[in-house]
Amino acid sequence: MKKLLSLILALLMVMTVCIGLVACKDPEDPNKNPSTNNNQNNNNDDDDVERIELKLPDVYYGDNGSKQYHILQWSVGQQKEPGGGDGWIPWEEGDIDEDDGDPLNKMILNRNSLAEEKFGVEISAEYMGVDAGYIEAIRNDFSTSSNLYQLITIRSLQAWELISEGLIYDMNEFAETNILHTDQPWWPQDAVQSYTLGESLYLCSTEMLLRDKGATTAMYFNPKIAGDNGLDDFYAMVEDGTWTFEAMIQACEIVSHSDDDDDLMNSVEDMWGVEGDDDDTHMLFNAMGFRYAHIDKDGYIVYDLNSELYDGKDIKALIDIHENYHYTSWNTNSKNNQLIGSEDNKSLFAADQALFKSASLVKTAVTTLRNMKTDYGILPMPKLSVDQENYSSLVWLHHDCVLGIPAATADPEMSAVILEQLSWEGYYSVIPVLYDTILYGRAAKTTEAKRSLQIIFATRSYDPGQYWDDVSGMPEQLLRLSITGDADIVNVVKNNIDKSYENIQKVNKFVDNKYNEKEQE
Repeated sequence: MKKLLSLILALLMVMTVCIGLVACKDPEDPNKNPSTNNNQNNNNDDDDVERIELKLPDVYYGDNGSKQYHILQWSVGQQKEPGGGDGWIPWEEGDIDEDDGDPLNKMILNRNSLAEEKFGVEISAEYMGVDAGYIEAIRNDFSTSSNLYQLITIRSLQAWELISEGLIYDMNEFAETNILHTDQPWWPQDAVQSYTLGESLYLCSTEMLLRDKGATTAMYFNPKIAGDNGLDDFYAMVEDGTWTFEAMIQACEIVSHSDDDDDLMNSVEDMWGVEGDDDDTHMLFNAMGFRYAHIDKDGYIVYDLNSELYDGKDIKALIDIHENYHYTSWNTNSKNNQLIGSEDNKSLFAADQALFKSASLVKTAVTTLRNMKTDYGILPMPKLSVDQENYSSLVWLHHDCVLGIPAATADPEMSAVILEQLSWEGYYSVIPVLYDTILYGRAAKTTEAKRSLQIIFATRSYDPGQYWDDVSGMPEQLLRLSITGDADIVNVVKNNIDKSYENIQKVNKFVDNKYNEKEQE
């Protein structure tokens, strides 16, 4: 009877959410627009979606009391509580203790309750800072066979460390036994492809996760400043494919000016083109259609920077990003102004003193910008040119999240079963509420902004050359150039590319060894 009542309540909650989605539904399908692609990172914003049947083993783990399903989740700095930091993790997807009235938390609680009732488990989460012993906790669990964690979430930056030490299961083993259905939409297909190594998938995103959705990058703009300066309708430009890097630069040049007596761009009183950040390098590079690397059909990493694939266009793009974006008078993060290192250069957009700001959706929309007096808009990051077919919205690895099954868990099949249940249910009930109630309701204040968000989420993308190359490699070196004034990109690439090749080859050698082991079996 308890199970039946829980299921009835769950269905009523899902129906309520669906009614809300019908009322807010944008009539256009972003996947039919020529400016978007269809990578199956679907926000499920369609009231006619019919659930795909989920086939899982008929098992019940709680015959002798509820079985532990404990998730180790990464947090920020030394934080050991949910969230923390400057808005990096405003939502926790693992464990919600009680219904606090928040629609998103309510659906997470419901999603977890359904899994707990169906399989006889008790879902809980532990939060640990990535700089506060996270990796060591996983190592200790493995060496002592303590069986503390049944699932882990971690930033992509830590992926190789876990994989190379054998601390993570290959989730494709459970795909082969039809427990994990990695070809289904609750497994974002671009993520599956980008995190595949050889024939293995150790870490990945699924629709159980929320933080990787918040790590998706976008361009914020101030409609009032744009209107006051007679600029074109940015939303219309997105729709007709003319929202480009050059168009953004031109807008910044038109808007920026000094508002004090010295005619220099060096004050919080000045009007800036963009509130900049060094992260913008990768966000813009990805938006222009370039990647540092990709995964080939055999699961090997192929390094693309400065290769025949791009025929020099990628290097030119990096030069343009630095010379025409970072090293300008109207970028708050430029070496040419006196705001570097001050708190002021991180609040000018919110203070209506900058036209643009690029950042991940969650970090900015939920914290810095929520209380702005002036409405703000959201755009995808600009394309390289009108000839570029699709926009591209990078999932930024400094804020992202992937999950995996720890090798220390005593019952990996149980870990996989519950993971699949949570991902499937999350796709249909939690993710629509995340997009509509949270992102649409708090960040996007107009129909046009909602449309932009649809395009952004339909064009989410990953760059294997960033997280399979470690911090000593090329991406990090280029990232840190933004405030140095060093625009000799060719020389920077020349000096660092061997290290990136070396880092990538470590991973490819690992793939080779796995293939060899399989041949010898």
